[in-house]
Amino acid sequence: MSQSRTPWNGGKPSSLSGTQVEGLEKALRALEAKVAEREMALAEAENKLAERDRALAETEALLMAREKVIDAMRKQPVAQAAGLTVNPAELEALGKLKEELDRQEISMKEQRDAIREREEFLEQSEAALFEKMQAQQEKESELEQKAEDVRRAMVKAGLIVEQPKGPMEKA
Repeated sequence: MSQSRTPWNGGKPSSLSGTQVEGLEKALRALEAKVAEREMALAEAENKLAERDRALAETEALLMAREKVIDAMRKQPVAQAAGLTVNPAELEALGKLKEELDRQEISMKEQRDAIREREEFLEQSEAALFEKMQAQQEKESELEQKAEDVRRAMVKAGLIVEQPKGPMEKA
């Protein structure tokens, strides 16, 4: 594996200036934010996939129950199909189908409640995160302004010599 070189001074070992460090820190924070967004998207996609799997399993169970009802109806003679008597296998299949439908209805209600709670939590978390990001940006701006004010005061007092600004680097 080859060693990586510093992005400044073409690979010569040297220390970075304050603005270069700040630029790297900002880039790092931006990358961390992108990673966090992608992780959230991945978790959401996983949840959707799990939900689809549950829906498929429920549909499969319903299909099996309906097949049993159809098989029971095919087995009964024509006279029974006319409604003269009830086939016990058909009654059993219908009862199982009703139980499955009831179970699925309860499951769907629970899933809807869980989704609603999750959405509320996400909205609250996003609002809190947004507020924290705004506060952090305001604090960062204040600190940058204070640092600039201190630097100007030191230059004015003659404690440091103002360095000429070089050409801006392209990112």
